[in-house]
Amino acid sequence: MKIIIGVFLASILSLLIFSAEARQCTKYTSSDTIAAIGSSDYSKIDPFPAICPGPTGECSLYLQPSSALGWYGPIGALGPLGSTGPLSHQIFSPSSLFSFIGNFQDFFKSVSGSNMSLVLSDRRNPLSDAGPLGPSFFNVMPVMNDFTKHMQGLGLWSVLGPIGPLGALGPLGPLGPVGAHGYGRNTDGDYVDENDNIQTTISAVWDDNTSKQWPLYEDYTRSRAIELGKKGQLDTSFMVSATGNLSEDVYTVSVKEPQYLTILVTPAILAKNFNVQVRNHKTKSVLAVAGSNISYTPWIQLFISEEDINANQGNVKLDISVKVDPLDCGVLSMIQCFMDYYLYVTGSTSWMLRSPHIPYKGSYVKSC
Repeated sequence: MKIIIGVFLASILSLLIFSAEARQCTKYTSSDTIAAIGSSDYSKIDPFPAICPGPTGECSLYLQPSSALGWYGPIGALGPLGSTGPLSHQIFSPSSLFSFIGNFQDFFKSVSGSNMSLVLSDRRNPLSDAGPLGPSFFNVMPVMNDFTKHMQGLGLWSVLGPIGPLGALGPLGPLGPVGAHGYGRNTDGDYVDENDNIQTTISAVWDDNTSKQWPLYEDYTRSRAIELGKKGQLDTSFMVSATGNLSEDVYTVSVKEPQYLTILVTPAILAKNFNVQVRNHKTKSVLAVAGSNISYTPWIQLFISEEDINANQGNVKLDISVKVDPLDCGVLSMIQCFMDYYLYVTGSTSWMLRSPHIPYKGSYVKSC
């Protein structure tokens, strides 16, 4: 009888845990939800974006496909995250150069005579409280204008802001392939020290009294990222350059602390598109999608809350799916087609939740 009761209670507990995971319904924004904003929806956005930079001061211009979120913007194929930028795998670039000669520190030391890794020990380094992740993120950026006011988590232009792939935590910053960490890279894209030990984090001075540990932003091979995902070792700070097709590439990330998580897929070729999904790894339920509007570079930003973390026993596992948009393939979609893409996964870390973000409201903020 005791055995039967024990089995029954265990079954109930498992059901409750599964139900909690199944109820995970994360808030998110995406290129699709931005594209779907109509005039009546726009007027209901809170805080309302009334005054933005530019000759007209009209904020709605920055939501158009011809602006920063579209093909020609900084997250598009022709921007710094695309195939002609410093992280390019298609052409000779700073990232490929430093990977070939060892690391960026070797190059910097050869031209300056000083050690690049000393940058992060400087009191005013880009990851310190004097940089874009410091108090200015909460008390200066929101009052500059209504464009920057919407750069906190789930804001209209958050993907372009400090916690997105263009910010200090992204691939172009001190944690990325051309960053100030001083580590070399192996053929898989892992950062390694002088003894070939893999390194995944680095410390940087925050203020006069403390330093903070930050996740390095790796440039993984597709196979390495998928391998780490299967092992539960793929975090929320990496990029991948790969060739996609009509079958999905799936990268399984482990989120172990609350954060805003931004996922961007930049096509290597202008005007090409990819379909992106984020799913709960265990339940396979779809949490967010992007790529249905081909005029915007596809991206998703999710808020992973403390409640999400606790409901998943301290580890929210998400499947990020990327595949070629069949509409871009034409008649080839009946067979197969291939296109290059850059995947950027950028987590804000829980440190960027140390103060409340603006509670944005509007039809573009979704909950699955």
